Amino acid sequence: MSSRPAALIVEDQPFLGLVASDILRESGFDTFHAYDAEDAAALLAQHPEIEVVVTEATLPGKVGGVELCRKVSRERPHVQLVVTTAGQDVAQADMPLGARVLRKPYASGELRTLVAAKSLLQDA
Repeated sequence: MSSRPAALIVEDQPFLGLVASDILRESGFDTFHAYDAEDAAALLAQHPEIEVVVTEATLPGKVGGVELCRKVSRERPHVQLVVTTAGQDVAQADMPLGARVLRKPYASGELRTLVAAKSLLQDA
């Protein structure tokens, strides 16, 4: 088992998922990738070490990224949540407490900053 923190990327576009995974791996995370909320729920159940979830707002299937964040927030309130969106109107007010919205396209530094800010708060 790795001593590195773990992150779950939920993205239905493989290239974008790989980009987010690369950014987080370079920031010191082990990463897992899910295509939709159902896959994400299975990975979360299998990997209690996941500390960060980065999800696209619009996912295939019945459950979108915002609802996935609400579920994760209820079940694992310590997990940091980031919802990415390219144009869908996702308001910060719609998000669970502590979750953040990140507009696409985003620079790698923007994702790193969001994740690092939460990690620093948890370490304090």
